[in-house]
Amino acid sequence: MSGPPNVSGHPAEPAPISDRQRAGLHAAAVHAQGHVPPSVPDPEVRELGEAGLIETIAAAGTARFGPLSRAPRFRITSRGRDRLRAEPLPEILVVPCSMGKLDVPVARAGEMYVGSYHVASRRAAAAASAGGAAQILTLSAKFGLLRDEDRILHYDLRAGDSGTVAPEILARQAHFLGVSAARVTVFAGKAYADLARTVWPALEHPLEGRGIGQHLAFFADLYNPGRRVGPRP
Repeated sequence: MSGPPNVSGHPAEPAPISDRQRAGLHAAAVHAQGHVPPSVPDPEVRELGEAGLIETIAAAGTARFGPLSRAPRFRITSRGRDRLRAEPLPEILVVPCSMGKLDVPVARAGEMYVGSYHVASRRAAAAASAGGAAQILTLSAKFGLLRDEDRILHYDLRAGDSGTVAPEILARQAHFLGVSAARVTVFAGKAYADLARTVWPALEHPLEGRGIGQHLAFFADLYNPGRRVGPRP
């Protein structure tokens, strides 16, 4: 992925990498063993290997468990770490789950939550994502970090209740998704922000110290910036 020297004799600029490759490298860089997340697609992994940014792990069990195993297969190289100095962190916006859900036993995470707070938070996150530049994840008290396409069972649980997803599960999910090293903003209340901090201690929480009404006003300012403010005549 890095080009040959140009006519002036200087090395060419390195070829660009995709958002998933960039996120995967950042996640590998903060992993204790430097493992590349298995969620990075194989064709993009091969490109990273050809560029010398990652290397194969000689794991005897990989072949035995098959190609769909989540066993680590690659790790970041020193060249990969050097490359990250010029690569921005991925941006993640976290919204909370809600007690209000579809009356179905199972659904996609992007459809299951219908509570008014979740809907407002998601609309605000979509407005803040700058045309999709930031990835939106739902933090479920039971299932942890969810993409919209993830299918989940109906449940009744709030963050902080007995049975809330464990921090070590969240950490593994964040690595698998390639978001363990990211710029994270949480559009949720304190309980969900505290849970998210177990993975991202330096996250941004613009709602900290505000009441529920201020949360909703903050969301509305993002998804409907032209709305009327102040007392009506």
